[in-house]
Formats: sequence, C-alpha cells, structure tokens
Amino acid sequence: MKSMWKFLISCCVVVALFFVLIPPFFTLLGFPSQLKIIQGIEQSLEINFPFDIYLECDEPEQLMINGAPMEENLMKINLADPFSVKSDTVGKVNVDFRLFGLIPIRQMEVDVIPEIKVYPAGHSIGVLLHSDGVMVIEHSWVDGADGKRYYPGREAGIDPGDYLMEISGKKMLSKEDVALAIDHYGESGKALKVKVKKQNGKIENLTLQPVKSDTGKYMVGLYIDDGVAGVGTMTFYEPQTGTYGALGHVITDSYTQKPINIRSGEIVNATISGINLGQRGLPGEKLGTFMDSSDELGIIKKNCDYGIYGILNHLPQNPYFKEPISVATSRQVETGSAWIYTVVEGGKIEKFAIEIEHVSHQNRPATKGLIIRVVDQRLLKLTGGIIQGMSGSPIVQNGRLVGGVTHVFVNDPQKGYGVLAEWMIKEAGLDLKVKQREIAK
Repeated sequence: MKSMWKFLISCCVVVALFFVLIPPFFTLLGFPSQLKIIQGIEQSLEINFPFDIYLECDEPEQLMINGAPMEENLMKINLADPFSVKSDTVGKVNVDFRLFGLIPIRQMEVDVIPEIKVYPAGHSIGVLLHSDGVMVIEHSWVDGADGKRYYPGREAGIDPGDYLMEISGKKMLSKEDVALAIDHYGESGKALKVKVKKQNGKIENLTLQPVKSDTGKYMVGLYIDDGVAGVGTMTFYEPQTGTYGALGHVITDSYTQKPINIRSGEIVNATISGINLGQRGLPGEKLGTFMDSSDELGIIKKNCDYGIYGILNHLPQNPYFKEPISVATSRQVETGSAWIYTVVEGGKIEKFAIEIEHVSHQNRPATKGLIIRVVDQRLLKLTGGIIQGMSGSPIVQNGRLVGGVTHVFVNDPQKGYGVLAEWMIKEAGLDLKVKQREIAK
C-alpha cells in the first residue's frame, strides 16, 4: 500500500513538472508566444518537437496551417516537421497548442499585419537638431570680480542633462537667449527664476543668481548647448505619406551622452568629401559637408532609440530601386548574404555585400536585432568596415528591407549591429497608417 502511494505521488510530481517545464522548454526551442505575419504571405517555423500536437483557435476560419484551411478546432499537426501559418485577414488570432488534444502547452497570438512597402534610401544626410530648451552640458565655476570662486549653477540645483526651459517667464530657444537673460538680470542684481526640465522629465522652478566675473561679464557657471549637427544615412521613405526613417539609433549629446529632447530639426543633403579609415579600437568616420537648412530634404519630428523620423519635402531617388519593396518581419530575416546601400564618395549611393551573422527574432521593439559583417572587399578597402556616418544604411535581403546599420564593433570594425526594419517602421507610425489605409478600402 505504501509503495502504491509513493508511485502515485511520483506520478503527480512528474505531471506537475511537465506542466511547469514544458512552456519554458518551448521558449528554448524558439516557439514564440507571439507571431507576426504579413497578410497573404506564408510564414514557417521550425520547432522540432517530436510529438503530435492539436491546435485550437478562436477564429479558425482565418488561418491556414501547413497549407490547409483550419476549418475546425483541434487540428492535428506534427511539430517535428516545419510548421507554417498563413492568413488573408488582417487582425489578431489566438491559437492554443495541446498535447494529445488535452494538455495545454503553449498559447500563441498570431498578429496578421498588412504588407508595408517602402523605398530603401541610402542617401547621406546632414542632421540639424534643435533641442526643446537649452541643455546643460557641464558644471563650471565663475572667478568673481572679488577674487572668490563661485558655483551658482550647481548651487541652484541645476545638473548636467537638465534643460533650461524658461528664464523669468521667457522661453529659452537658444544659447543666445540664455546669455541675454543672464546679462540683463545680472546688471539689475535680480536672481533668475528658471524653469528646469530634469533628466527624469520632472519640471522644477529654481532660483539662479548670476555672478559678476573678473572679466566684468555676468556668468552662472554652466556649459550649455541648444542642438547638434552631424552626418548620417537615410534608411527608407514611404512614397504615399513622405514618411522617412534614418540613423537607426538615438541622437545623444556628445558631452552627456543623453538623448536630446527635440523642439525642431531638419535633414539636408550632404556630400561625402573623405573617409577616416576604421581600425581596431578606433572607429572610422565619413567626412561630410552640408550647408544649412536652405537645402532642406525634410523635417525631424522624432528622436528615439530606433533613429530619427519625420516627413520629406520631396522624394529622393535610389537608382537601385524603381519600385518600393516589402518590409520584412523579424521571422523573415535569415542569417546569410545581404546588401547595404550607402554613400562613400560625393552623393552617389552604392551597393555593398555583407553577411548577416545573427538574427534576434524579437517579439517587441528592441535595438541590436542583427549582427552583420562587411564582406565586400571594395568597402573594406575604402572604409575598413562600418564607420560613423554609415548609421542608417538600409540592409536588404531577398528583396525585402530587413534593417538599418547602427553601431560598429569597436574592436572589429568589419562587424556591427543593425536594428530590425520592423521596429523602425513601427516608430515611424507606418504600421498604423497602412492598417488604417487597408481598413478604409
């Protein structure tokens, strides 16, 4: 009798462990809890789970499994073979996977999205970004006219990375605005009433007292800046809306390395006049020239982890693409050969061979979705690999836009990271625009 109880308890423990361990086991096998597929295009997964599985779906009429309509629930499949899903209907469908038709082992949300087509870009652009408020870069001190050293900015509670939004009720749009306010209130002997946006987004009202320096000028002991300018690469543009994406990474202040909150910005045409070759431990860079906003290509509306986004004034051209191409989901990207498009001399876009060495099949927005290696011998000779200014260069594989170049490996300039195009499209808001367009048809 005692042995029978031990046997039953052992069976219960095994069953409990089965229920606990199977879901994470499926995760390790690469079986996602969410699957994004493109309307009308079959998507395959390789699970290699050597058992028969039964599928149960809340809307079976919307799915085709392994090429066959899922007309009823508890459809039997074998996950030892590749598993494919297709749908002609935009929307979300929940699928339950049951072992022996009884034991639930995984629920998967299938998100069917409309096909999005864009033009890969590759154009060199000058980026002119104006911050929302004036950014504090660093503390300094003031050598006072009385021979003493003062730290008015630090003592007021203003920190590097903060933004000076208003001084005594007037909005600060530039470094010049701040300098004029300091001079004016310094001469009057009045303290500045400063509205400051802290790094955590909180607004604080602080008091800042200018100090007369040994040069006779009034100062507050802060290094400040009101924007950045640099060279990068446009990744894509959508012809119907003029929406574009570029860079593939956030623009930060070079001193604080903190993202810049933008008030406004423009992208302009840029010309590559030279290359500093990339070397191990020393990233190279494109040497670009651009005039000012008189040659404006478009406006910048967003600066985030996945690049900069906005609207073009006019559509540029990429000689390699006469028609827009599809944007790949992460599951459609493979390791292997691909191409990047970028400018290395003047304004001419060229095509260069790379290898995608690793793909992170991300279910939600994240950076560094790709690891790539430059294999094109001409590009290696010209640049040493991936260099600054190449960020945003579109990555195309199997006729689809799969991502954009972002960062170089400092110790191996032939290699770098890429961001998945899927997330750049989402940040640009094109997924919602195209879905609304489909619904309106």
